[in-house]
Parts: sequence; structure tokens; C-alpha cells
Amino acid sequence: MTKQHSILKVIALYLIAIIFVAFNLTSIKIPAISTVFPLFDFMIVFYFAIFRQRFGIWFIFLLGIWNDALTGNSLGVTSLCYILLVRFFLTINQKMLIRENFIQIWQQFIAFCFVIIGIKWALLSLLDGVFHSLIVPCSQFLLAVFLYVPMHKFFDYLNEKLLEGE
Repeated sequence: MTKQHSILKVIALYLIAIIFVAFNLTSIKIPAISTVFPLFDFMIVFYFAIFRQRFGIWFIFLLGIWNDALTGNSLGVTSLCYILLVRFFLTINQKMLIRENFIQIWQQFIAFCFVIIGIKWALLSLLDGVFHSLIVPCSQFLLAVFLYVPMHKFFDYLNEKLLEGE
């Protein structure tokens, strides 16, 4: 495989990640709860930044800015959350080396998702000067936790097709 072909595959992965952030604008209406977004960005950041270590900090920063611009949040909040947690989980993973057991990977995603939602909720509440409801973040958390299972399989497929054999 040529170097140019390899670079094009990595660029394709980055474009897919950018599109996944845009999927956060797709809302799911749950009765008795307002609009909930599936948090596909958390899933792709976890998989390719922590689990596979394919996304650099610069790209995670740009994804966070893109997310904030699309969702109307204060610019930089999502980037800060991404970078802090990716660095934290990468440090933990260097010591634990959890790579093969899906249950452990899923547990790590659950912890990642819970912490990032909590930090983002706290930062947005602080910056907006309003105590935001916890119903939507809790619903998003549950939705993301259950959607991660099929998304992990999809990301495995992307990883195999775009990045394996480099």
C-alpha cells in the first residue's frame, strides 16, 4: 500500500468522525423527557482516541470546537472535556492494558461517558449561570451506553477497513 493511499484512509476516518459529531444534531424525542442526542461523538472519540489511539489531541480539540459550534454551547467546553478525559484514560490504560475483553472496554466507556457528561453539565451550568436539569444528561448517558455496543462493532469494521495493514 502506498503512503498516499494510507494517508487518504486516515483522512477518511477523520471525515467520518466529523460527520459523527454532526449526527449529534439528530435528536430522539422521548415522552416526558425533552429532546435527547445520542452522543455519537463520545463514542467515536473513546474508540479512536483511547481504545485504538488513532486521534491526536489536536484533532480531538477540533472535534470539540466543531461540536460546540453545532450545538450552541460555549466554544471550548467540549474540547476541554475531551482532552482532559482522553489524557486521563490514556494514562490509566498504559497501566491496565485493557484491549481484548469487550466487557472491560464497555465498562471503561461507561465511566468515560459518565465523567464527560458530568463535567460538561457542570461547566455549562457554571458558564450559563443556570442549574440545568439532570434528566437530559441522564437520558443521554443511558442511550449512549446502550448504543455503544453496536457502534463498537461498526468502529471495529472501520478500523479494519481503513487502518489495519498500515
